[in-house]
Amino acid sequence: MLETMKNNAKKAAKKRIIIWAIVIVVLMFAPLLAPLQYLIGPKDLTGKTNLDYSKYEGKYVEFEVKYVLDYYMEQISKNTKTGARRTTGYGYVVYNYEDDSCFAAYLPASQKSTMSTLMKQGENALYGIEGTKSIKIKGTLKKLSGTELRYYNESIANLEKYIPGITEASVALYVDSDSVNRVPKVFVWIIYAVCVFGLIMIVMSAVRLATNGPEKEINSFIQNHPGVTEGQIDSDMRAGASIANFLWAGQQFTVWLEGVKIHILDNSKLVWAYYYRVTGRQNISQVLTFDINKKKVAINISKESGEKLLGVYLQTQPQMVIGYKAEIEKQYKKDFNGFLDIAYNPWKNGSYTQTQSADVYGGDSYGAGSTSVELLDAGDRKVEVIKVVREVTGLDLAAAKDLVETAPSVIKSGVGDAEAQNIKAQLEEAGASVSLR
Repeated sequence: MLETMKNNAKKAAKKRIIIWAIVIVVLMFAPLLAPLQYLIGPKDLTGKTNLDYSKYEGKYVEFEVKYVLDYYMEQISKNTKTGARRTTGYGYVVYNYEDDSCFAAYLPASQKSTMSTLMKQGENALYGIEGTKSIKIKGTLKKLSGTELRYYNESIANLEKYIPGITEASVALYVDSDSVNRVPKVFVWIIYAVCVFGLIMIVMSAVRLATNGPEKEINSFIQNHPGVTEGQIDSDMRAGASIANFLWAGQQFTVWLEGVKIHILDNSKLVWAYYYRVTGRQNISQVLTFDINKKKVAINISKESGEKLLGVYLQTQPQMVIGYKAEIEKQYKKDFNGFLDIAYNPWKNGSYTQTQSADVYGGDSYGAGSTSVELLDAGDRKVEVIKVVREVTGLDLAAAKDLVETAPSVIKSGVGDAEAQNIKAQLEEAGASVSLR
């Protein structure tokens, strides 16, 4: 069984390498070849004469610009919350002195100072003064249309008064510095970030395969648990219950494969376990386990499999408290020795009874509850509601805040009636609207 787990871990690592390799190739080539083109660089049209601009439409190109004749457009964005307005970019009429033509270019507002200098050079060029400064403009060559085209034509018509023939020399195309092959640069950078993450996953998986990671994880557990052997773990798995794909719970150990890693728990050290679920923007479905050293380990698992695992613990681990109640958590946090008296010591002392962990807090054992607590509306006292949600779920501030702000949302599911009523009362006292189902 354990050997099968090792092989499955290796297969998972190989599968991860293949999947991420495919993802990277698709991302680099699929969106109009933009990510690959951005790496290679633009087509440099500097120095080209008799240019057929239409041939490069939609392509990632580069021009060296020395003369700017005018700006025809100012792009402004407005903050919908504050109403504040700010300029994000400008559209310029650019003169290609080598081809004796002009076109448009859209650049971010951060380039305004440089473009103003080139605009001054454009004015001086009318008097025969050659410019000395230039910049490289990179972006997708696109057709002007709509309002932008109208503004551009109006600017060209105005320039015709001072530069006869400029109308014939102009082309209704512009260089969009914010895109690569029509794909926004922001999207290209997101693709790069995903690809870098994918490469990291590939390298990590390859290292695991090369260094026999699954074997190391098992050996590490054995080294930290003197007297335990690989054969002992394997035998316990064979005699134990298969909870889900690649998860076994035996008398001595809980063994599961998550992603490419093998995890092993020493069941004799466990003192508490319960099913934990959060729905909303972040969906969490776990069995949380706690050991004698107060170490928490989360097992990502479906609700059905989680209930099955907890059922196995209930039958095979008499030292454990199974299920969640606010009173249990309070004692665990504030009086751990007292918690051990009901969860651990009776078993050690030989005085443990099978129903004790359920009876200590009113007989509400795990699996008896099927009630869900749903937050319908947080009301006007959101801070107090968030505080209650944190207390009853154990979530951090950000996660609890997210759960409250996305109401209606399920705060807790699979709980007993008494616990559900208790949570409902606390939330309603804080001003929230709650339903039980």
